Amino acid sequence: MTDLADLADAAAHKDDFTQATQDLARLLQTLADGRHEGRESMSLARLAKRCALPMSTLLRYLSVLTETGWVSLEDGERGLQLVRLTAAGAAQLDSLGTA
Repeated sequence: MTDLADLADAAAHKDDFTQATQDLARLLQTLADGRHEGRESMSLARLAKRCALPMSTLLRYLSVLTETGWVSLEDGERGLQLVRLTAAGAAQLDSLGTA
């Protein structure tokens, strides 16, 4: 028999998943918006600010997005790491219907 705590845990997990999905879509959209503004890549600090995400969360998401090939990380000037939306990431964003 499922108790109230199990239901609460399941609901919290679903809420976390929903939030992560929204955050990832917003991150991809922010990078796409930057491309439309003439920015092929964006610094981690700028991306975190524009997405309203803590840096630790942004780095965790970028780890996943880099593994999937949807974004790439590159070294920029003055030691900054830059994030770039790849063609695969743009296609994924288009498939989400948010672009």
